[in-house]
Amino acid sequence: MSYYIKSGEGVKMSETIGIKISKDLREEMAKFEVDWSEYLSESIDDKLKELKRRKIAEHMDSIRKKTAGKNINMAKEIIEWRKKH
Repeated sequence: MSYYIKSGEGVKMSETIGIKISKDLREEMAKFEVDWSEYLSESIDDKLKELKRRKIAEHMDSIRKKTAGKNINMAKEIIEWRKKH
């Protein structure tokens, strides 16, 4: 099932995914008034942002190693890298 949600960036199509959890866990979740779908969606979004930051940081470290002692325009290098990724 797919549905549309409105966000600050306009209307986005949302995908539905399924996960399996234990009955005990589901019962514990039911004890709290939490929008678990929203919570999981935000958690996944946060994790993706973290992974992207880590990838960029690793790339920056590799550039620093390659360019140590050289006169290089880092801003230009970053722009070129972003165009490729």
